[in-house]
Order: sequence, then structure tokens, then C-alpha cells
Amino acid sequence: MAHDNKELNEKQPYVVTVEGSLGLLAYGDIGLRAWREVKNKSKEEKNTNEKK
Repeated sequence: MAHDNKELNEKQPYVVTVEGSLGLLAYGDIGLRAWREVKNKSKEEKNTNEKK
């Protein structure tokens, strides 16, 4: 389960997971972008590991 800490606001970090969450939807476009970034990184890592 890959995840990154993203600062979606200036006050507190939010853990973005591959699965996503309703909290990300509350952030709107910023939350969706952060989730897509984590999801794409996870896919790239998975593809890289499968090629080895």
C-alpha cells in the first residue's frame, strides 16, 4: 500500500493512499490531483517491479 504525505492545506499534512478517501473529495480538485499522483506512482512502481 503506497502512500505519500501531501500538504493539501497549510495547517496539517494529509496522508494520501492509493485507495483514496472521502476526505480527499472534500478538498476537491487539489485532493483528486494528489490522489491521482499517488495512484500513478504506485502503478509505475508495480510495473517496474514486475519487469525485474
